Amino acid sequence: MPFRLAARTGDVWGGEMIGVEIDGKKILLVNIDGAIYAYENRCAHLGMALSAGRLVGEVLTCSAHEWQYDACTGHGINPKSVALKTFPVRIEGDAIWVELDPP
Repeated sequence: MPFRLAARTGDVWGGEMIGVEIDGKKILLVNIDGAIYAYENRCAHLGMALSAGRLVGEVLTCSAHEWQYDACTGHGINPKSVALKTFPVRIEGDAIWVELDPP
């Protein structure tokens, strides 16, 4: 599936995250120092929306049970054995494009 428009760069400032929906898929966009990352907007534990959690520095924490992830890689911090589903991101001008089904 080709890249889909997810948001504008002004929608997610540095150090912030937002949840968006693209073609029925819930996506979490995270801005760390101007780099945009896209993940499935669900915790690997019980599927809670990560956009309801908190972002402190580069640590994303789920609001339900405090599972933590590296916001730049999606890899688990606590526990280390999990990872978020990631999506490729492309920035063109002020548009944030996300590829929902990468090859």
